Amino acid sequence: MLTEANGTPARGDGFSMGRNKPMMRVLIAMTVAAASAALGQILVRRGMQQVGSLENYAPMALLVYFGHAAANLNVILGTALNTVFYILFLAALSWTDVTVALPMTAIEYAFAAFLAVIMLKEQVPPVRWAGIVLVIVGVIFIARGGGET
Repeated sequence: MLTEANGTPARGDGFSMGRNKPMMRVLIAMTVAAASAALGQILVRRGMQQVGSLENYAPMALLVYFGHAAANLNVILGTALNTVFYILFLAALSWTDVTVALPMTAIEYAFAAFLAVIMLKEQVPPVRWAGIVLVIVGVIFIARGGGET
């Protein structure tokens, strides 16, 4: 039977991050997850701009509209990236408390703002950037507090 350095049974993943680095894998997973989610949301937004605004709520019109949305390449790619987010989020939840992993998803806001400016040519006012900075500072506090259970 494989055991960790402290004598507890290993999780069977073939490798261990060691006692000093459990938070690092959470940070890496959640950073990649947030970047994936942000890019996914940008692609979904771009796809929905291509599909157009939902204006007709008749049942058949809704089917046609959402059929077009589901067939749009940007919506498909964005949805795939959002799936990557959820897979990595599940992994992070297996490693740390929900009170650590969930707030870390907020770093997606910074990624999304940068991508929205670059890819969608959106304007982000200074007060919104300030809010994003405050969110990131909060995530840093949470990460520094640890979360090993």
